[in-house]
Amino acid sequence: MATAPSSLHPNLTVIESKALNSLFTKIRDRETSPHEFVHYSKRAMRLLAEEAAAHLPTSPHAVTTPTNVTYNGQLSILDTNPHDVCAVSIVRAGDSLLESVREIAPAVRVGKMWIQRNETSSSKEAVHSCTKLPKGIKDMHILLCDPMLATGGSACAALSTLIKEGVDEKNIVFANVISCPEGLACLAKQYPNIKIVTCWIDDGLNEEKFIMPGLGDYGDRFFNTV
Repeated sequence: MATAPSSLHPNLTVIESKALNSLFTKIRDRETSPHEFVHYSKRAMRLLAEEAAAHLPTSPHAVTTPTNVTYNGQLSILDTNPHDVCAVSIVRAGDSLLESVREIAPAVRVGKMWIQRNETSSSKEAVHSCTKLPKGIKDMHILLCDPMLATGGSACAALSTLIKEGVDEKNIVFANVISCPEGLACLAKQYPNIKIVTCWIDDGLNEEKFIMPGLGDYGDRFFNTV
């Protein structure tokens, strides 16, 4: 997409990786089998998980290399204090991305939000039915996981809940595989201080509020319930 990310959301990062072109060709293809979709989408989500994690706080850390040289580097909070980070999944599709986050940070805390959009409504508003978050969530850094950002309804419902729990908006990183201008505009208006990390910005929504060109229902394809 030619539009500068900052014009869509002030804290938006679009991953730059040549690997995504091939991976997205496979996961967009309607002929891609369920097991292939899992394989290729997990490769993309691993890149996303690493990039999103890189937006969490870091601290200086010096190590000695095998050549007896001091290297002054840094470590993520995921390496030093993983229990101070909570990966929050917007169920069901978010669980796919949660898997990738836990592969790079197995000690991270986990939260779940059951939020689905009302497919019988023309506005496709979000319906939030249940939340399970760890104690002390207000003091944690959050990795919010949902592969698709369409209207922004589900993301806004999740963000509203987190902020009501006392989480600082600036401590939230929202990771998604595909976003679109409408959803980004919604978050820019309501939650300009969160960080957003996405693999791709698609053209927009159709009349039924589906992302175009998109890839279909991410959760159905990943969990083979098509």
